Amino acid sequence: MQSDPPIVEVFESQPGQVRRVDINIVGGNIRLIASRRDTVAVRAKGDTATLGAKAHVAGDVLHIGSSSVWRYFRQSARIDLILDLPDDMDVDIKVFGADVVVDGGTGRLHVKSVALSIEGTTYSRDVQVKFRVGSNDLVTPNC
Repeated sequence: MQSDPPIVEVFESQPGQVRRVDINIVGGNIRLIASRRDTVAVRAKGDTATLGAKAHVAGDVLHIGSSSVWRYFRQSARIDLILDLPDDMDVDIKVFGADVVVDGGTGRLHVKSVALSIEGTTYSRDVQVKFRVGSNDLVTPNC
């Protein structure tokens, strides 16, 4: 029986260091977990050796990018990116194909993709989700 892949710590911010997260990856699973915290933590699960993920801060923006399309198709398993965020964090996601799960948050949420499945709940008043193929089961009670 195959065990679950380990979770790898990718990035942990200092309090107040990050005001926005910009995710630009080829594909995978993204889980956004908003809570009362003042740091951003990014974890990855799956074929992290092939992922080639990069996380860096420029100004007050955390940029998360993945490797090339070539690496994406070489992955032995999909990648899960798990982000623990402050409630009011703004998040921009650009991805070719992904499953996105949103758990709370009041900050801006903009998602752009070709193939996308998005679900969960956000309390943001600024939500934009654009995709060509997929499903949107995101609950937005404040919109």
